[in-house]
Amino acid sequence: MSIQQQASGISPALLIDRRSRARTRRAPGAFRRFASAACSLLASFCVASGAAQAADLVVPAYFYPSGSGATAWKTLASNAASVPLTAIVNPNSGPGTAVDPAYTNVIAKVRAAGGKVIAYVHTSYGNRSLSDVTNDINTYLAFYTVDGFFIDEMANDSSAAHLQYYQSLYNYIKGLSASYQVVNNPGTNIPEIYASLPVADRFVVYEDKQANYASYRPAAWQTAYSPDRFIHIVYNTSAAQLSGDLQFAVAHGAGGIYVTSLKLPNPYNGLPSYWSQEVAGVAALNPPAATASKKTAMRGSR
Repeated sequence: MSIQQQASGISPALLIDRRSRARTRRAPGAFRRFASAACSLLASFCVASGAAQAADLVVPAYFYPSGSGATAWKTLASNAASVPLTAIVNPNSGPGTAVDPAYTNVIAKVRAAGGKVIAYVHTSYGNRSLSDVTNDINTYLAFYTVDGFFIDEMANDSSAAHLQYYQSLYNYIKGLSASYQVVNNPGTNIPEIYASLPVADRFVVYEDKQANYASYRPAAWQTAYSPDRFIHIVYNTSAAQLSGDLQFAVAHGAGGIYVTSLKLPNPYNGLPSYWSQEVAGVAALNPPAATASKKTAMRGSR
């Protein structure tokens, strides 16, 4: 589903939940028990994969950097110094029509702190022309310094036309710079061929409300891939449910995580009320060596 933001004044009702995915909630545990359990879970994943895997925060930062939005961006820059973090920038459901110094400033600060910033573009489930999408990409690169692109509204079927569409887009971005990260958002499970071609470096395989989260199960083929390839985004989560959702994400193969207390029609117009606890929770998922390795890799991809 689309997770476009409303700073541009676009009607929220048009932006969220074009697909329904029925799931139920996982009961949370206390944070102390969660941290211990999460570390144990992560350790088991590391043994299975032969290497430590660091979880990271992938934040749809769809808030304009002034007032409370500027404070939120400042917070992200501060957090990026201590935990692996990627912010998704979205000036106007795309790059907008002119450089905005406010965005130039906050993007630079997050990147200087060690975080990544990737730029939002949408594909209308493969129905938007590739030329329009690549024009947005080129405009972003003319306006701002970013680390890659967030490809929203990805189709999730296995039609040859859609496979070609997203592979062409991926190849175009990688042709601009092999270091650019490409994150595609179908918001649900996808056929393996999208990952094996690939058409993206990472996929959002869950984007939905917390009440549906407990019934989510990853596709069986995902176990053959690094958890870093997969991201879960969960909204309308209470503070009491936060630790359970973070634990659930790790247990179900997600290397990228974002959980928010905000809800429809626009769950991404600010940071959640428990943001500091979420940062601490994700930090607890990461062995120090894995965190250092991932942050070094993030800096090295510049």
